[in-house]
Amino acid sequence: MIKAKSETVKLYIVEEQEIYREIYKTILASRANIDLLRVSANSEAGVIAKSSAELCPDVLMLSVKKLDVNVIEELEQVRNDYPRLGIVILLVFYNSQDIELLRRLALSGEGGMALFLKQSLDQIDQLCRTILAVSQGQVILDPPLATFMFAGKPESPFLKQLTTRELEILSLLAQGYTNSAIAAVLFIDIKTVEHHLNSMYSKLKSDPDYNDKHLRVSAARLYLETMGDLYQPEDSLVRTAVRR
Repeated sequence: MIKAKSETVKLYIVEEQEIYREIYKTILASRANIDLLRVSANSEAGVIAKSSAELCPDVLMLSVKKLDVNVIEELEQVRNDYPRLGIVILLVFYNSQDIELLRRLALSGEGGMALFLKQSLDQIDQLCRTILAVSQGQVILDPPLATFMFAGKPESPFLKQLTTRELEILSLLAQGYTNSAIAAVLFIDIKTVEHHLNSMYSKLKSDPDYNDKHLRVSAARLYLETMGDLYQPEDSLVRTAVRR
């Protein structure tokens, strides 16, 4: 049964980075409505499933730099064994190959799920609200991830021409990321970012409303006009129903 709002949420965390593990131990452990069961660095094969069976958490939070297909498959198995288990995944980087894995995982089970780029969650209260919402069965998606997972092919003639990588870059550009910041988030060279931007700008000319003096602004505007319904003002969260 999904927990009532007044109950304490039992949380199991797998976090790659030591500094974040210490932050979670210090701050989340002090929250009255969160029972921090374990904070681990170990995401090796079988460990998450074994620990989930041992701890019986309400929410499992996995924080990694890059998705591993074996970990996702293990999460699918855990979600199959415990359908009401809530899952929070925090990523530093993702690519087009990860999108289908995330979509499949999000559509499995009955429990809630949150998928975020790690840099999008910059406040502890925001993270706590996300954990509690997931324990209630909510599905919460970071806008860039939601765009590629559930938005479908965009209707804009310009956006229809873009590759998945170009859409990834454009989604970050539209949020105000600089070229160097985009390169850092996607773990690619800044010259690669510039190459994709130049490709996008050449395709932008197919849109009748483009401004050739402000290509970056025009591209961001077209993206937001097409995808803008995915963005919500509260904490930049997207609450999307993805139940089958």
